[in-house]
Amino acid sequence: MSTLDVAPDAASTEVARLDALLEAVPLAVAMFDGELKLIATNARYRDLTGLDAAQALGRSIYDAFPNALADLTEQVDIAAGGVPVVSVRVPFQHRGGRRLVEATFAPLADARGSRGILFTGSDVTEREELREDLARSVAQLESIFDVLPDSVRVVDTDGGTVRTNAQAQQEHAPAKPQTLRELWQLDRPRTLAGVTLFVHEHPTARALRGERVRGETLEVRRGAGATQAVIEVNSNPLFDAHRRVRGAVTVERDVTERTRLQQQVQTEAERLERMVEERTGELLALQEAASRDRRLAAVGQLAAGVMHDVNNALNPIMAAAYLLEMNAENPTAVRDYAVRIARAAETGAATAARVGRFIRQEPLLGSREQTVDLSLMVEEVVAMTRPLWQERAKGGLVRLEESLVPSALLRGIAGELREALLNLVQNSLDAMAGGGTLRIRTTATVQEVSVSVSDTGAGMSQEVRERAFEPFFTTKGVKGTGLGLAEVYGIARRHRGRAEIESTPGEGTTVRLIFPTATVGLEPALEVPTRPRAPRRILLVEDHVDSREFIQALLETDGHSVVAVSNVGEARTHLDDAAFLLDVLVTDIGLPDGSGWDLVAFARERRPTLRIGVVTGWEPRNEQDPACDFTLRKPVGAVDLLSQIAAGA
Repeated sequence: MSTLDVAPDAASTEVARLDALLEAVPLAVAMFDGELKLIATNARYRDLTGLDAAQALGRSIYDAFPNALADLTEQVDIAAGGVPVVSVRVPFQHRGGRRLVEATFAPLADARGSRGILFTGSDVTEREELREDLARSVAQLESIFDVLPDSVRVVDTDGGTVRTNAQAQQEHAPAKPQTLRELWQLDRPRTLAGVTLFVHEHPTARALRGERVRGETLEVRRGAGATQAVIEVNSNPLFDAHRRVRGAVTVERDVTERTRLQQQVQTEAERLERMVEERTGELLALQEAASRDRRLAAVGQLAAGVMHDVNNALNPIMAAAYLLEMNAENPTAVRDYAVRIARAAETGAATAARVGRFIRQEPLLGSREQTVDLSLMVEEVVAMTRPLWQERAKGGLVRLEESLVPSALLRGIAGELREALLNLVQNSLDAMAGGGTLRIRTTATVQEVSVSVSDTGAGMSQEVRERAFEPFFTTKGVKGTGLGLAEVYGIARRHRGRAEIESTPGEGTTVRLIFPTATVGLEPALEVPTRPRAPRRILLVEDHVDSREFIQALLETDGHSVVAVSNVGEARTHLDDAAFLLDVLVTDIGLPDGSGWDLVAFARERRPTLRIGVVTGWEPRNEQDPACDFTLRKPVGAVDLLSQIAAGA
């Protein structure tokens, strides 16, 4: 509360009014009478001076500021003479620390003409500290502003230059443009493509419209000689608290040298790229020539191998056909020779399929897979090859070590898997000239089954091991075709598996085949239906005359009604004829006037319930056509074809 020292005859209401007024003023206030004695104060004054009400009243003005750090005598005397002293900065030692007060001493005159003094003080400590901090920050920013190697300009909303740094002043000395238009007239900016910018297209002008410009590259005229320079420009609008544009700041960096070097690098890179393209073209031409020679040699090797095997298959066929004719009256001999011809034909078909294995190693659709026990197959292969061991090992003793697990089951084609094992066993025997140990091991887990064939022969170098699965690569010279391990690799891939080789020169080789474990509940192969068979109405589409006639005869012998045509056009005519009754369509793929797959789609659209089968000499398609009910590969087995025909009855 304030304390007032007033005349005894003053009304109490006036005292209360003056007290409230002093407390409401946001300043430190003290009133002194004509004798310069303190007669009234407020709480802010007492807090500033550290005096309480009892200590303050009646004090001389010269003693009323005991903690002031400056002599106030001069200011008091001036105010006592009737001249106000305004905004004097006076430091005070306050209990909270040093405080700076902006003080005013104003003369007062009462009704009797006595003079007094009114003191008011405003604490400006924080304001001055902020001012000093701001001044330091401004000085630091100005130093940074001027030391920047880039040109910096600040403009107002009218495009007038507010501030530039030293680099900007140096770049445009002595012209010193004061507006954006003057700068534009000096620079005459244009894009690197040579398009001149209007003043409103200048990055700074766009920033004044609120746009942020980033990394724009321009050509400008700089220096007394108006030489061309390349600059990279960034410009930002300056917003106030209400997001209104109040100006813009533009930063320009001279990138002339960098651009020149980039152009040189680009030119050199283009030159090198042309050289690389030329050299690459020459190298590719050489590689293509070499590859062509290798392909021709490989085709020759393959053709020779296939010719040899086909001739081996044809020889018993021709002999059996002659004997069949000679013994036509002997039913037992006829049946025997017919069986031999069929087996020889199957061997020839397997030989022909060898070429496709190198072209496609994915599992083939249409193949009749079954559950195969690797351990049992190992026993079969060992029994088949044992008579040849001594010959293969050049008369040496071959010891066999087996480690076979029961039920090493996988899903596959037994003939191909048997062929792979035969190849591995024969290779191991060939590697052990003079004898050695043949080890065969099978394993089985929930996910995979494997079979490994090891020998104690000469082993392989790293280079040979890396190329062992490569078609036509052999270390046996003219005695080898280079197809054995390549076929093994292809068979593994076709059965969704993989092949691995481990070998050390002088110690031996291990080849391991790994396959997915067979799942439970696989469908059994189709069985030959027992007679009587339901006769079917069949449309046969086959362009090869002999094949068409023999298949037609086979089907008719089985009791079916067959209409045979040689092309897509004739087949479509029958399919479009509603009066033509039909149960099964059997078609080849390679037809003279179109694709058999297109005919399959056409037939499925015209006759949704029709059973449709494809018989082809090519590899079946990698994705099963949903419109096709079955796919068989030539040479097709009679049992397979008749079973598929009967399956839809």
